[in-house]
Amino acid sequence: MSHNFKSGDLALVISGGYMGQTAELMHFVMPNEVVVSPASGKKYQFRPSAGIGGWMCRFRDEWAIKHEKNLMPLRGDFTHEHLKAKEAEPCE
Repeated sequence: MSHNFKSGDLALVISGGYMGQTAELMHFVMPNEVVVSPASGKKYQFRPSAGIGGWMCRFRDEWAIKHEKNLMPLRGDFTHEHLKAKEAEPCE
């Protein structure tokens, strides 16, 4: 499932570490990409066991890389289509 995230988006973590917290998405990290820790400045090679990339997320003063499947976007209209009020049709 692709949410078409982009840098700067806010997302809710729905699984794994930081579950229930809001994250700001900084940038997408590809497998084997070298990542510089925003907190320490140390370099790490991102080697996820699933072999898929993830988003570098900021949680207040902490940082983590989260897989997209564990994130729910916090933008747009969350109302289900069948619950939205329909426009009244004109009376004749």
